[in-house]
Amino acid sequence: MNTPSRLEMGLIMLIIVAVVVPICVVTLVSTEVKYSTVAGEPVKDAALASGITITSVANTTWNLPGATGGKIYVLSDNSGGVTIVDTQAFDSAESRDAAIRLYHANPVGHGRPVGRLFVIGQHLVYVIPADSGILQRLAPGLTAVASP
Repeated sequence: MNTPSRLEMGLIMLIIVAVVVPICVVTLVSTEVKYSTVAGEPVKDAALASGITITSVANTTWNLPGATGGKIYVLSDNSGGVTIVDTQAFDSAESRDAAIRLYHANPVGHGRPVGRLFVIGQHLVYVIPADSGILQRLAPGLTAVASP
């Protein structure tokens, strides 16, 4: 019976680490957001509360299963910053979470635009650009709505 060499054992350990470490990291970093119904327009309410100007609003429905409609907001501040916030409500936690998985399935620039996606109840909220100063001002109001 042949015993594995050090090189073979090292390769086996490398493969195990390459598989186990990413799974552990994803498990530790990800947090589940419970599906709940948030009334009204959380982005509009947070923008008005933080003194951000809503330049325009348009209705939209993403072409995804379970999407029930949302709004595209163009927000601006007094320093000339402009941010686009696209929201979409979903009819179930499963359809909302499937949309999140689809978003994360593509790397940035290869099917996934540059922006930030986050959850507020039944809504997915997508913000462009991800490093927007407006988002930093908007975040406390959205966080308050997201955690009842």
